[in-house]
Amino acid sequence: MKKLVIASTLLALTTASSFAATTGTLLLQGVVAQKISLTVTSQAVASTLDLSTTQTDLNVASVNEKSNSKTGYKVTITSSNLSKLKRADGAEVVAYTMKYGGATVDLSLAAGATIANNAASSINVNKSVAISYTGATAESMVEGTYADTVTFTIAAN
Repeated sequence: MKKLVIASTLLALTTASSFAATTGTLLLQGVVAQKISLTVTSQAVASTLDLSTTQTDLNVASVNEKSNSKTGYKVTITSSNLSKLKRADGAEVVAYTMKYGGATVDLSLAAGATIANNAASSINVNKSVAISYTGATAESMVEGTYADTVTFTIAAN
């Protein structure tokens, strides 16, 4: 009987090893989440514009764009007063133009301007914001605060 148990055990071990795999696989995987953001940093001069002096490409802010989107991204810039500094309690305006990253952007339409970056890569870039306008003497303008709000929005393509 003892020989029968030993023989059965040896047969079971031999049978199990003859069906064992000779290769195996291991899946290693990680996930990178999509990250898109922008930060607007204004210069002090942006809130203390001298409207009596003509300005050309006056640096008023910088915008940091960050994206790791595989489809790229777009930045949309809109102006609440359609590219005009408007007197807070009146209808008087001072028209201005804007450059974003050195390129002129048209803010005269409600849709604003959209700048696309179709690169599928990791981006971390700073872009300058500059405005130009024609100054006028204080005597030729109605007193008050002239302002416009410019909104920058970033989104994946």
